[in-house]
Amino acid sequence: MNKPTFTPWYCEPWAWYMVAVLMVTFTWGAVQVYTAFTHQDSLVIDDYYQSGRTINQDMTRSDNAKAMAIIATITIDELTGEVRVILAGKTEQWPPQLTLSFLSPVFQDRDHTIDLGQTPGLPSGAVYTGQLSQVINGRYYLQLATADTPIPEVGYDSGWKITREVTVTPGSTITLNTVDQG
Repeated sequence: MNKPTFTPWYCEPWAWYMVAVLMVTFTWGAVQVYTAFTHQDSLVIDDYYQSGRTINQDMTRSDNAKAMAIIATITIDELTGEVRVILAGKTEQWPPQLTLSFLSPVFQDRDHTIDLGQTPGLPSGAVYTGQLSQVINGRYYLQLATADTPIPEVGYDSGWKITREVTVTPGSTITLNTVDQG
């Protein structure tokens, strides 16, 4: 009688193929779990419900900017990090301080907000300057607004803001105007 030849399992190629598939699966799963716990998602805005309720009041500031026909020219000095904003529009008096926000569409830790102080400037507009703490590159939502605070449960009752999505490169000039707001 012929006995079939018996080969140990570790000599079979299909056994090693199955072990390799399992090892790759478990390794990739461990990498994914590690990445999930070390790079947690951040909320772009932590009080989204309150912000969602005040969206109509926020439109008041955008409408104010459109009525004033505000145009802002922003220049970022790549060596010193100085931000210079030149404003033009239909207003007699400019506010003493503005806020310029660089809001990353993805990462909250890349958001930057700087306060701009008014400096003596052009007779037909106003010049504001501020300082960046680090170089900013890439895609951002820029928001230039007056430095007023919202009233709880009401929103903003005065001031203006201009927003636009731009690709920021140091040394370049960025123009914000109310036509871009749509």
